[in-house]
Amino acid sequence: MTQAAVPAPRASLRGIAVMVSVILAGTVYEINITIATVALPHMQGTFAATHDQISWVVTSFVLGMTMVLACSGWLADRFGRKRVFLVGTIGFTLASLLCGTATSVEEAVLWRLLQGGFGAPLMPISQAMTLDAFPKEQHGTANTIWGIATMIGPAMGPTIGGLLVEHHSWPWTFYFGVPFGAVAALGVWLLVREEPHRADRPMDWLGFATLIIVVGMLQFILNRGERLDWFESTEIVVATALTAASLYVFVVHSTLARHPFLEPAMFRDRNFAIGLSLTFVWGFVLHGNIVLVSLMLQELRGFPVVTLGMVMSPRGIGVMAGMVIGNFLLKRMDPRLILAGGFSMIAMSSWAMAGWTNDVEGIDVLWTGFLQGTGTGMGFIPLFAMMFATLDGRHRTEGITMFNLVLFTGISCGIAVAVSVLTRSANINHATLVEHISRYNDVLSQPRATGAWNMVTPGGLASIEAEVTRQATMIGYLNNFTFIAILAAMAIPFVLLFRRPRDGAPSSGMH
Repeated sequence: MTQAAVPAPRASLRGIAVMVSVILAGTVYEINITIATVALPHMQGTFAATHDQISWVVTSFVLGMTMVLACSGWLADRFGRKRVFLVGTIGFTLASLLCGTATSVEEAVLWRLLQGGFGAPLMPISQAMTLDAFPKEQHGTANTIWGIATMIGPAMGPTIGGLLVEHHSWPWTFYFGVPFGAVAALGVWLLVREEPHRADRPMDWLGFATLIIVVGMLQFILNRGERLDWFESTEIVVATALTAASLYVFVVHSTLARHPFLEPAMFRDRNFAIGLSLTFVWGFVLHGNIVLVSLMLQELRGFPVVTLGMVMSPRGIGVMAGMVIGNFLLKRMDPRLILAGGFSMIAMSSWAMAGWTNDVEGIDVLWTGFLQGTGTGMGFIPLFAMMFATLDGRHRTEGITMFNLVLFTGISCGIAVAVSVLTRSANINHATLVEHISRYNDVLSQPRATGAWNMVTPGGLASIEAEVTRQATMIGYLNNFTFIAILAAMAIPFVLLFRRPRDGAPSSGMH
C-alpha cells in the first residue's frame, strides 16, 4: 500500500504581499545606485561642476551605504527588523525627494549620502523578510526571485533614468522612487509582524568606528587624489596616515576584543577569504563601465538620454538571463567554472569596448552591455555560494554583512578610480597630442584641414583645441575599458583557489 504524497506547503497571499513590499523597497534602492548616471552631465551643467566633483553624486551614495551597511545586522537585532526597515524606507524616500530639490553639488552629495545611508539596511533585511514569508521548502525559489529583483535594479537604472531625463528633467531621476518607497513602507507597516529582538546585544563601537574611517578615507583619497595631485597634497597625506592608523587599530582591536565587530575566526576560512578578495574585484568592475559608458556616449557621441537608456537596457536583460543560467548550471557543474565564465564575459566585453572609436554605434553598446550583464548575473550566484560553502554557520550573519560591505566598497572604489583614470589619462594624452600641433604637421597642411582647422584664425585654433580634447578624452575612456578587462582576466586564476565542499556543489540559496 503506497502512502499519498504530502503536498509541499505554499506561501500565503499575505506572505506574497510581504515579499512584494520588501522587494519593491530593495529594488528601488538598488535602482538608485545607477539611475543618476545618465543625469550626471545634466547635473554637471546645472551645478557648473568638474568630472571628479560630479562623480561624488554617485560615490557618496555608495559611501553612505557602506557606512551604515556595516552595522545593519546590529541595528536589526537591537531595534527589530520591522522598525529598522520602516525607518530606512521612510528616510530613503525623504532623502530622494531632497535630492531632486538640490541647488548645488554639495547639497546633492549630502542628500545622496543620506539616501545611501538610510537605505543600506533594506537589502539584507529584505532578504531575511522574503525568506520568512515563505515555507522553508520554498526558500530556494524565494532567494532566486529576490536575487533577480535586486540584480536587475542597477542594470535597469540607466534606462529608467534616460527616459525620465528626456521627458522631464534630472530631478525626476530622484523623484522616481518616492511613490514606490511610500507604498513599500505602508505594506511593511501593515503586513510584517515584528520579530523578537535583542535589546541587550553589545556593539563594538571602536571596531565599527575604525572600520568606517578606513572605508570613508579610502573613498576620499580615491576621489580627491587626482584633483589634489595625490601625495603632493597635505590633505591626501593626512588622510592616508589616518587610514593606515585606523586599519592598524581595527586589526589589533579585533584580535584582542572580547566581542569584536567582526570575528577574526571567519577570515581563517579559505573560501571566505578568497571570496572577499574576488568580491571586491567583482564590485570594482561591476558599475565602473556603466558610469563610463553613460558619460562617454553623452559627452562624445551626443546620444540623447532616451537613446542612451535604450542602448544600455540589454545589460539588465543580460543580468536576468545570467542569473537563470547560473542557477541552472550550479546544480550540474563545478561552480568555479561558472564564476570563471562570468569574469571571462566581463573581460571580453570590456576588451571589445577598448577598441571603440569616437564613431561607436549603438549596436556595439547593445551587445557588449548584454554580454557584461550576462556575465554579472551568471557569476554572482556561484561567487556567493562558494564563499559561504565552508563557513561555520555561527559566522554566517557577520559573513553576509562583510560580503555586502566589501562588494559596495569595491563598487565605490571602482567608480572613483574610473573617474580618476579618465581625468589623468585625458590630461596626459591632451598634452601629448598638443605636441604634434604644428604648421609643419602634414595632416594640418592638407586642404581639408586648412578650412576648419586653420591655425591662423581664432576659430580654427578653437576647432583644433576641441578636437584634441575630444580625442584625448576618448583615449581616457579606452584606457579605462582596457584596465577593467585586464583586472577581470587576472581574477580568473584565483577562482580555482576555491575549495569545493565535500558533499558536492553548494546550494544556490543565498541564506
